[in-house]
Amino acid sequence: MVRLFVLAVAAGFTLFGWIALSSARALRGRQTTIDELESTDAGRLEPGGEATISGPVSVLESASPERTGPESNGTDAAALWAWRLRRKEGAKKNNGWRTVEGELAVGEFTVDHGWDRVRVDAEALSTQVDDPFDSSQSFLDEPETDVYLGELDPINRFLERHGFADEGGIVSDVEVSISVGGKTTMPDKYQATVVRDGDELIVRGDLIETADGYVLRGSDETPLSIAAGDLQNQEDRLRSEVRMRKAVSGVCFGLGVLVAILAVL
Repeated sequence: MVRLFVLAVAAGFTLFGWIALSSARALRGRQTTIDELESTDAGRLEPGGEATISGPVSVLESASPERTGPESNGTDAAALWAWRLRRKEGAKKNNGWRTVEGELAVGEFTVDHGWDRVRVDAEALSTQVDDPFDSSQSFLDEPETDVYLGELDPINRFLERHGFADEGGIVSDVEVSISVGGKTTMPDKYQATVVRDGDELIVRGDLIETADGYVLRGSDETPLSIAAGDLQNQEDRLRSEVRMRKAVSGVCFGLGVLVAILAVL
């Protein structure tokens, strides 16, 4: 019976190691996509194949998000409005922040790529992206807007003010507020990034030529990908996360093998 329990523990370590390795591979895929987006060709566009364009945005019809946030200015024309609602999980779960709602609202817009003006057909992204800040098709850096939808209690206000209790803080995964059932006293938070008229945007997809000019759209072979913000910062952050998850995977696999050997001996 003891040997079976020890083998089950070894299997658990191995399973955690596999999960960590799989998540590292997914993040590595995002890093590869960022590399591809950074290698934008500034030369003449050739329709009929894959293309990556970059330049300032011109909004033809503004995006209409379902949520704009308490401090958002909705008067400016927006090509893209990415937002999510984050919630602190209770003690019965993993004490982390999770996305409970999210949307990538898309308007009609063009991108000025050199001498060419390209219309981006990004409407399909609005139905394919659940969390626009954690998607294989959108790379928007850290949210520009990050506000709580309620008042913090004194303890969490102190920790958040000194950079401890936020999502990137030292004790971000420690539940210091009162938990009742699955609920906590931490309020939800609204996070958003808005790409407005004149902002820089990078988009990759299939380029076609129509009677009205160039159009960039997604396909099964080349899903539409968009990027804004500091790509180098996003790549560095992903690289660090990949290394950490690979290290966790290696430790878990090693512990699994060690525990399995001890069970056999």
